[in-house]
Amino acid sequence: MPTLEQNLKLAFELSQEILRLAGEEQWSELEQLDHKRMQTLKVIFADPEASSSEGFEERVQQIVALNDRTLAICEAARVDVMKDGKKLKLGRDAIQAYRKQAQD
Repeated sequence: MPTLEQNLKLAFELSQEILRLAGEEQWSELEQLDHKRMQTLKVIFADPEASSSEGFEERVQQIVALNDRTLAICEAARVDVMKDGKKLKLGRDAIQAYRKQAQD
């Protein structure tokens, strides 16, 4: 069974990889790793002695910082997708208006 230190290291490494995947817009892979990271974090925080462990707070802060950067990338991508969706809707509306005009 992995130690607390090993789990913290794994959660940190997964967070780094998730950030990289977000930057590359590899959403499917990101989701899979995030699930693994969440399972690892659940194990970490289920340990009653975790918060008193040396280096725990620093490592958790590093994980949170990586997560914040990942969330910023995901939010920017979400906004881009919404913009693209609006452009597609405008294009569909224009096509429908053109077809209607052509039929008249």
